[in-house]
Amino acid sequence: MKKISLKENQAFLVFDELTREYLSGISLDEGVILNCDNPTYFADARYFSAVKQDMQEKGFIPKLYLGLESIKAELKSKHIKKLFIDFDKVTLTEYNEYKKLRVKILDGSKIIKDLRAIKDSVELKNIKKACEIAQKAMQNIQKDIKLGVTESYIKEKLESEMISMGAESTSFETIVAFGKNSAVPHHKTGETRLEDNSVVLIDMGCKVNGYCSDITRTFFYGEPTDKFKECYNAVLKANQTAIESITDGTETSDADSFARNVLKEKGLDKFFTHSLGHGVGLEIHEFPFISSKRNDKIQNGMVFTIEPGVYFDEEFGVRIEDTVVLTGGKVQRLFSDSKELKIIK
Repeated sequence: MKKISLKENQAFLVFDELTREYLSGISLDEGVILNCDNPTYFADARYFSAVKQDMQEKGFIPKLYLGLESIKAELKSKHIKKLFIDFDKVTLTEYNEYKKLRVKILDGSKIIKDLRAIKDSVELKNIKKACEIAQKAMQNIQKDIKLGVTESYIKEKLESEMISMGAESTSFETIVAFGKNSAVPHHKTGETRLEDNSVVLIDMGCKVNGYCSDITRTFFYGEPTDKFKECYNAVLKANQTAIESITDGTETSDADSFARNVLKEKGLDKFFTHSLGHGVGLEIHEFPFISSKRNDKIQNGMVFTIEPGVYFDEEFGVRIEDTVVLTGGKVQRLFSDSKELKIIK
């Protein structure tokens, strides 16, 4: 069971399903956790009897949920004066309801972000497995990339491959972009057919026990132009420089600069239109966000992506993305494949 560190007379109220499962290991469509010294798990009548023993085994006091009055009574019995709620997960209407609990309501979003950002060995094992499956599927699909195939055909093959290897689902909608479609970072995979001398960009990932992976590789079908090769090598150098430069305590804005400055040297920084990366865990995009606009510190135990890219409208795009973990002050890739330019044909 994950534990939130709180002071005396403080508690954390969790309504969000994903956070409840993260803290408890119990997956329910409905439920409430009051996390404090003796954490309580409220469940309504539909689930209470079925999961009561499971709650006890995981260290919770199980109680039947009868609405906000149940929470109010529990807060009173535990002499709670300050109640944290994840403001990122509540609406204004819900917040106004919680104010009726008659305790001081505080924003607990940073507490949850910081807790989830540092992965333990079990979480890391799941992410590594998800990365292993995604990488293998990416390697296997290359034999199917042939003249005339559609983006959607490759997408379906990739997703089927990942499921067959043990993934429970994709971690986001798979992107397969041929030719000029690769210039759109979040291209929606369609029925475009592969032509000769075209870019093939694939952005994909899967989930294992709820934990995500994320990988992007850019291939070329046919004979690449000098411009494409120069751009590819610049993006690869930006990716590698960030991997080599990020350490424990690096600010996210500095991490972004490590890659962006490499592209700037080549006059390509204006074509790098998104941030360097994002945290990966139960969600495909979570804290920390590796951006020039953020000044959070990257810490040991964090899992995140490094994904520089350049995009030329109506021409082509290049993106190279790794999921990585910071351990012992060094970035460790969670993929083992070569990122040198792969020409298919």
